[in-house]
Amino acid sequence: MSFDYKQTDFEIESLGKTQERSWMCWGKTRFLILLIGLVCITCTNANMILMNFTVICMNDVISEQKTYTNGTHWLEKSSDISLTFSAAAVGAIFGTIPAVTFIAKYGIRRVLTVYGLLSAAGTILMPLAVNYGLIPVLIARLFQGIGASVLYSSIGTISESWSPITEIGTFVAFLSSAFQISNIVTMPTAGFLCESALGWRSIYYIFGWITVVFYLVFFWYYNNAPDKHKNVSSNELKKIRDGKIITSSTSKTVQNVKFIQVFTNWEVFEITLAIIGGSTSVICLNNYGPIYLNKVLGLNIRETGYSNAIPYFFAAIVKFAAGPITDKLAHISERIRLIIFALVPQITMAIGFLIMSFTTHVIIAQVAYTFSVVLAGLNVIGMVKCAQIVAEKHLTLIMAVISMSSWVSAFILPIVIGVICPTNSHSEWSRFYLFVAIFVILTNLPFPFLARVSGRKRVSPETKF
Repeated sequence: MSFDYKQTDFEIESLGKTQERSWMCWGKTRFLILLIGLVCITCTNANMILMNFTVICMNDVISEQKTYTNGTHWLEKSSDISLTFSAAAVGAIFGTIPAVTFIAKYGIRRVLTVYGLLSAAGTILMPLAVNYGLIPVLIARLFQGIGASVLYSSIGTISESWSPITEIGTFVAFLSSAFQISNIVTMPTAGFLCESALGWRSIYYIFGWITVVFYLVFFWYYNNAPDKHKNVSSNELKKIRDGKIITSSTSKTVQNVKFIQVFTNWEVFEITLAIIGGSTSVICLNNYGPIYLNKVLGLNIRETGYSNAIPYFFAAIVKFAAGPITDKLAHISERIRLIIFALVPQITMAIGFLIMSFTTHVIIAQVAYTFSVVLAGLNVIGMVKCAQIVAEKHLTLIMAVISMSSWVSAFILPIVIGVICPTNSHSEWSRFYLFVAIFVILTNLPFPFLARVSGRKRVSPETKF
């Protein structure tokens, strides 16, 4: 007697789903998620930094509007230009405050999409705002700032949700490289279009609408939970979850921990202090790099675009390499890796600022500038990994605190620069870069030696800082 086994409908359906999932992305859906997230974060940051370059291209606006007034145009005032940079930081601060609640309630998929579209709206409306004056520009910058306020939280949340423990450094490095890639794409493109027949306004329209397209793709394909994604195979899901503590934390659980508890936590304070130092250096290079190259070193607009983009190209390569290397160096203690990838780059970058402070030679200043840009931001890899150890299931809240601290720095720094460098002379920038170098060293020096490098064995849902 023989028995013919017949699969049930459930087994057939399950097998079909498994085959479909494996076939769709060959067990690599997480890398497609990584790519889409990288492009979206790049677009949002690119929108933020467009003003940093195009502000030197708006001479036509000054000429047109000066026919109606004899006063100094706001684009000719260093303080007003600094105000546009601070306005974006103000938007980012206000955007960060509700972000934790929004992410806990609606998930990063909806929140990042809405914030990204706000960034796109501010970018598309910027040319119109410039025509109407400083106040409309500040409002458009607020929208761009709000859009960028969740970038740090997005890097942490996407990495935590979609990366296996053995690939967390790679995910953090690739997603945070958006800050370098956005400069690589933006600066030469802006330099070319500024001097073309299309003009500087076309830059905002192009980047704004590209942002809209990619965020719609993100909303369509991304899922907050890998186990609910239609293209994730069981093998890939097992790899993502292996070694992680899966908790059923809800928005209510997340809100058990308040901002004040996070700010008063010593370990979070160490991370935040280092992030403030690193952010200060990055903002100096991102926001004021084009102005320094153009006004202080005397490069023309096209030379400024390429001279500012090339360092970020090398910076992206270094960060792409650094992420996987941190994952592969498992035989080296986490403390040593923090020193290598967090402290050493920041100290070396501070030396670059010191060189820019003391030299009057254009080539030496450009080399020092390139050197600083290449190393800037490497500490983010160490910071986010340490934040995940400290934060555990409260990562979104911790990343919001880190983001808030970074944007406060972005708000204060333009005001400081407006006071110290009102005429953009070499001596003014020399004093400012000396201050930055000292500040970066002091804020980053304690971190690798005091930060926690190992997590708890178990975290209960009621854990509070």
